[in-house]
Amino acid sequence: MTANEKIIALVKPEYMAKIPRLIRGHATKGTCNLIAREFPEAYAEAEKEGELSAEAKEALTIIVNDIFEERMKKHNML
Repeated sequence: MTANEKIIALVKPEYMAKIPRLIRGHATKGTCNLIAREFPEAYAEAEKEGELSAEAKEALTIIVNDIFEERMKKHNML
């Protein structure tokens, strides 16, 4: 499993359901790139082999869901 797949797996299902399939790939890739740029330590944890540690999983869940929430509010999807 790639780092991006691990990160996107942490997104709340209701957020993913509200994103149109046409732009879902763009939205998820852009979010992962933002996390890699703004939170390099957290992204490095996701790049490691195997499952995420509980601490890394919690931190990444908060980061990725906050980003999705902010962007969805910006586009009036929430």
